[in-house]
Amino acid sequence: MNINQNINKLLFALKQKGELYKINSFQFYSEKVGKYCTKYQILKRTFEEVYNVGTGEFELKEKYEQDYDCYGKVELMKYLIDEYKRIGSEADGK
Repeated sequence: MNINQNINKLLFALKQKGELYKINSFQFYSEKVGKYCTKYQILKRTFEEVYNVGTGEFELKEKYEQDYDCYGKVELMKYLIDEYKRIGSEADGK
């Protein structure tokens, strides 16, 4: 099984537990190593309470905040595994 499949399965499992993540990837040229590199940015969904002037009520607005940066898919997968374990341990503690 390749690493992309594992990452997708972890993202699906985290979604089932109510945590939603977005992964952005950026390519840039590194003078240090003399080649193009990929940077992965993980964004985590949070909710922000916003006052709606039209209705006069507070509403929850979905927002994505930067949570983690890495430069390899293995690091990305390890982070998602740690998040899955963290969520599992929080559920056990309740």
